[in-house]
Amino acid sequence: MRFALFLNGLLLLFLLADRTESVESVDITTLARIINFFEQNYKRVDADGHARQYATAINVPMQQCQPNFVPAQNNFLTQEIPANVKNAITDETNALYQGAELIAAGTKKVVISKKKQYNMHSESLLLNPAGNSPMTKLLNKRKDGCSVFYTFESPCVDTCLNPKNDHNILEGLKKWKEHGGIKAFAFKNFWKFDTGKDLQSEFKKIAAIVPLYRCVSENVCYACKGEGNTAIDSRCLP
Repeated sequence: MRFALFLNGLLLLFLLADRTESVESVDITTLARIINFFEQNYKRVDADGHARQYATAINVPMQQCQPNFVPAQNNFLTQEIPANVKNAITDETNALYQGAELIAAGTKKVVISKKKQYNMHSESLLLNPAGNSPMTKLLNKRKDGCSVFYTFESPCVDTCLNPKNDHNILEGLKKWKEHGGIKAFAFKNFWKFDTGKDLQSEFKKIAAIVPLYRCVSENVCYACKGEGNTAIDSRCLP
């Protein structure tokens, strides 16, 4: 009798663990569809057709990141008007959009003097300041949903992933980790100035905090892994 109860207890723990894992993990096929939806509706493109860096994040009901969900204009981010998002993130004096379930950013031109200016990166615009960022405000709207952060080009090593830089995103990611629900940090391309750097080590900084993915088409995303002693999957590297 005791042995039977012991086995039942183990089975219950197994089922609970399996359920917890499924709740906390995004369906990778659905993630690919979501990223494709971003690219189709919010992608930042110059007048000459050249794609420019942008980032976006959502906080949506959990079922919208689970198997068999197909995002469309009539069932996904219905309060966000694509033209409004694009106009906001293309304006380099502000470069920020904050909606009901979506935030997005381009790059913001910061002028210090006539001879000195720099571009604030889209990831930093969304994740800083860490305790009161657009991402924090978005997450506060739904405590147990699905939150996805997508950046067109991978976070840069020298600024976004450099803990010594004031504009790094690592503290913002740690704040995000404290939030409940499903989480996924995804990127598509590699920042052109970083392809020769040690992205194995740099991407592990992200993977140590939130699950990292690379999404390359409307049907294909790769789980980059990289947690603990696990290496970053080669498909997530140049």
